[in-house]
Amino acid sequence: MTQYISLKQRPKHFLAFTGLKVEEFDRLVVEIKQNWIDQRIERLNKNNPKRKRKFGGGRKRILNTLEDQLLITLFWAKLYSGYLLLEYLFDVDESTVCRIIQDIVLLLQDKFIFQDPRKTNRKKITTMDELRKIIPDLDEVLVDATEQPIQRPSKKSKRKKYHSGKKKRFTIKTQLAVNKQGLILHLNNSVPGRKHDYKVFQESDLPDIIPKQSKCYLDSGYQGIQKDYPDLNSVIPFKRTRNHKKLTRSEKIQNKKQRKVRVKVEHVISRLKKYNVLSHIYRNSLQNYNSTIRFVVNIVNFRTLQRLHSV
Repeated sequence: MTQYISLKQRPKHFLAFTGLKVEEFDRLVVEIKQNWIDQRIERLNKNNPKRKRKFGGGRKRILNTLEDQLLITLFWAKLYSGYLLLEYLFDVDESTVCRIIQDIVLLLQDKFIFQDPRKTNRKKITTMDELRKIIPDLDEVLVDATEQPIQRPSKKSKRKKYHSGKKKRFTIKTQLAVNKQGLILHLNNSVPGRKHDYKVFQESDLPDIIPKQSKCYLDSGYQGIQKDYPDLNSVIPFKRTRNHKKLTRSEKIQNKKQRKVRVKVEHVISRLKKYNVLSHIYRNSLQNYNSTIRFVVNIVNFRTLQRLHSV
């Protein structure tokens, strides 16, 4: 009996260990099955271009099913346990655990996150209606950045680069954009935590991607966006000035309305951080961080899409 078949008999434990219900997990397996097969064939052909043995021949791998490989990867992301513990739980070698996780993380980097149609589609997008067919609910785009603590860098130059004045510790920062349904539409490459949120926004391609007709909601840290991007329909809260001018009653009401809209992006960030790999101190190589966070984003997006379709 494989680990997947054993664990699915206990749905509550399955959800706690993976972040997905059993039926959601099964649908995910169906969605990525062909991509997983193509990935294995590509790897075998790349390692041995003159390979003569048929695919599937030779010594059978332990945890050779997609279900078990995806399960062990979700275990790692949800609990962020060490490879040594997973070795004992799944009865495989530590190096095998590492290799499986690397393969599955790479497999799910861009599966359920929306791509800019102006870069991926051959047909040019000319109207808002055409864009809505590819990316739903673009009337409101919510932008925010999230930070995750990392281990203290050994080099002094890196310590200064990654030290966040806001969090008072060493962090790595990622900017994301979501729609009002909670779907993550855009994910920026991670940057050192010292960099300001608005600076990250300016250096990203997000200002060019957001349609001019969409309302872009941001927090008070993005001061100056309305002056720097007059064509962008940006909405930010009113902020007290340096001379401590009090906000008017009207301004307070507007800020409250904006918070009710922006809270959705905070909810999305909380869903991401339910996976301990994005909430605990990140112990792996920072070179793999973008792949890791994109993996979790795709899992969260997949579950959100399943809930929207079931409504």
